[in-house]
Order: sequence, then structure tokens, then C-alpha cells
Amino acid sequence: MGGIGLFNVVKKVLQLQMLTILIVFALAWTFTGKQQGMSALFGGLIGFLPNIVFAFLFGRKDPGKTANQVVKAFYFGETLKLALTALLFIIVFQLPGISALPLFIAFAAVMAVFWFSLLLSNYQK
Repeated sequence: MGGIGLFNVVKKVLQLQMLTILIVFALAWTFTGKQQGMSALFGGLIGFLPNIVFAFLFGRKDPGKTANQVVKAFYFGETLKLALTALLFIIVFQLPGISALPLFIAFAAVMAVFWFSLLLSNYQK
């Protein structure tokens, strides 16, 4: 993610989300077994993948864009994230052996990283 021109805060959030996925996956696998671990992994990825798509499509610095273009791109990106998230939930729940609780815990943990990162970045300024 180093040379793609993303904002620094976007890179940090994505890195923290990936770390969160790995931690929740490892904890779920270790303490509750393979099925719950895989469910946690899928839940984390459902939260992460739409964010990374958004970041790569809309998280680059582009000084040539007008404010109106930035706002339109942001709303399009958020709509895309929501649609992709819903699609991923539909796909994952078609898989055999998915455990809902670890899936939703991992998804919530990844989303919490996103929101707390944004909150903390405001306090650091």
C-alpha cells in the first residue's frame, strides 16, 4: 500500500483493519475452532474489502478535482461500499458451516477500527 498515493490516514486505517482481522481470526480459531475462525475471517473481510475498494477508487489525492466532483465521488463510493457489503453478506451466508456470531463480531470489530481511527485522527490534529 506504500506507493499507491493514498492519504496517510487511509493507509493506517486499512492496516489497522487488517491487523484486527488477523487478531480476531486467530482468537476465534484458537479458542472456538476452525469453523468459528473461518466465520470470523469472512466477517472481517466483509468489513475490509469494501473499504479497500473505496480507498483504491476514491482515496487518492487529486488536486484537479472540484469540490463538487469530490462530493459526488464520495457518495458514489459510499453507495458502492454498501452494495458490496450486502453482496458479500449474501455470498458468505450461502457457504456451509458459517457461524453468525463470530462473523458479526469480526465485522463489528473491523467497523469499529474504522470509526475509532477517524475519531482519534480528529483528536490528534
